[in-house]
Amino acid sequence: MIHFLKYNFIGVLNTGITLAVVWILYELLRWNLELSNFLGFIAGGINSYCWNRLWNFKSKNRKREEILRFILIFLIAYGFNLFTLEFLHRYLLETEFFQPFVTWISAYMLPGYFANIVANAVYVIVSFTLYKKFVFRTK
Repeated sequence: MIHFLKYNFIGVLNTGITLAVVWILYELLRWNLELSNFLGFIAGGINSYCWNRLWNFKSKNRKREEILRFILIFLIAYGFNLFTLEFLHRYLLETEFFQPFVTWISAYMLPGYFANIVANAVYVIVSFTLYKKFVFRTK
C-alpha cells in the first residue's frame, strides 16, 4: 500500500510535468498534439524512473535491465495513452453527440488538451500496474 501512495505522489508530480509540457507545446506554441503529448510523457517518464527507483521502490536491481524493462513498460502504457488520446480527439469528440460538450470545454481549453488529460489517467493506471509487477519488483 505504501508503494501505491508514494507512486501516486510521484504520479501527481509526473502528471504536472507532463501536462505542463503538453500545455506549453500544444496550447501556447500550437505544436502538433501527438508530438506535444509524446515529449510531455518523456519528461514525466524520466522523472518517474528516477523517483520510483530511488525513493518509492528503493530498487537494488541492475540498472541496465531495469531501464530496459522501464522503457518497455513505458512504451506499452504510452500505447494505451496514445490510443485513448486518438480515439477521444479524432473520433469521439468529433461526433455530433459530443458537440455541446466540445463547445463548453472549448471555453476553458482546446478539446485535444481535454483528451490528453483523460488519456493521462489511462496511462497512470496501466503504468503503475506494470511498473510494480515487472520493473521495480523485489527479488
